[in-house]
Amino acid sequence: MTGLADCNNFFVSCERSVDPSLCGKAVVVLSNNDGCVVARSNEAKRLGVRMGQPAFQLRDMIRDRHLIALSGNHLLYRDISLKVHAIFRRFVPDSIDYSVDESFLDLTGIPVDVIPDIGNAMVKACMDELSIPVTIGFAPTKTLAKVYAENAKKGGCPVAVCVNAADALPLLQRLPISDLWGIGRRLAKRLYQNGVYTAADFISRDAAWVRRLLGLQGERSWRELHGQPCIDLDHVLRPIQDSISESRTFPEDVDDPDYLRARIVIYASHCARRLRDMNGVCRSVGVFLRTNPFRPGLPVVRPEGITRLLHPTSLTTEIVEAALAQLDAIYPRGIPFKRAGVWLADITPDSAVAPSLFDEPSSRSAAMKFMKTIDAINDRSHRPAIRLASQIVNPSAHAAHNDGYSTSFQAPRPLGDEPMP
Repeated sequence: MTGLADCNNFFVSCERSVDPSLCGKAVVVLSNNDGCVVARSNEAKRLGVRMGQPAFQLRDMIRDRHLIALSGNHLLYRDISLKVHAIFRRFVPDSIDYSVDESFLDLTGIPVDVIPDIGNAMVKACMDELSIPVTIGFAPTKTLAKVYAENAKKGGCPVAVCVNAADALPLLQRLPISDLWGIGRRLAKRLYQNGVYTAADFISRDAAWVRRLLGLQGERSWRELHGQPCIDLDHVLRPIQDSISESRTFPEDVDDPDYLRARIVIYASHCARRLRDMNGVCRSVGVFLRTNPFRPGLPVVRPEGITRLLHPTSLTTEIVEAALAQLDAIYPRGIPFKRAGVWLADITPDSAVAPSLFDEPSSRSAAMKFMKTIDAINDRSHRPAIRLASQIVNPSAHAAHNDGYSTSFQAPRPLGDEPMP
């Protein structure tokens, strides 16, 4: 048996966990620069707010206080996500953190008759300890577990169990094929053209037909619905990524070089932290800038460049220094930019790197201990307690953009690049 634990309306639930006054109210969380809705409370859903709906369409509801709109506080969400996944791991032999709010649970060796009790205990622990509502679906395969979790969430049931794949047929008859995990819009259109409209229609076809039409991935989804586990998530568990990147679109076009430098420092710092989390080092640091393609009368400018480091590193100071040097090399003054970003490449495990003949091992070891200490301090708070001075942006300039994430759009709490006291 496999489980899929899914946090309900996760970003909104995180906001409610630190501000209980939001409970029972219509709340949405907005994307970067408050462009569109990325999370909705059930109350907001009943008001007709759509996922991905542009924020400007909600201005009247926000002004009339029918709806509360919050900017994304992703540092908070990451912190709570880590704690939620830690709770999941207390109850099962193994788990895979599939996303910030989802985890696949391995129940190998656990009797089926005690699985509902385990699920209810997990749900209770998440609510009691973190005030995060969770729905869990259990089934013989990952695809069926996800189907049952989604159905349970819509029905308001915290735990759903499917012991045999055949028992899922009534549910699959009601499930549109476009809503099935692994079947995107393009594949769904192809299935529509061949008379397949529901998941039940899909499993009624034979495996050879599915493979001819959808390929191996489509056949895997088909077999999973028949109770045959064949989807692995080894790529999720891979400890070292090939590259790391972070970028943001600005609320307005920016031609202030000091502001751009501060943004690049922030993005490079975030990437360096993620690199240390995976115990990796990088050999290349890249920077890019993008102008607004929708601004009439201005050419599209897309400068970018990459710096090759003398030795692999995960130190924030060295990565930031390389990113700023690259920014100075590619930045054309006088041109307003709408987007900027940093990426790290040529990543390898830090344990696989041999020191250079000219390295000072003791100084680099001390620098790494220093960075790890800062990471540990920052882990204790929802926002970084210690930052580079160059990360702090003058709050009077471009105040609508916060520390790597957007600031509040009619929100009840400030989020910004305000200087630390």
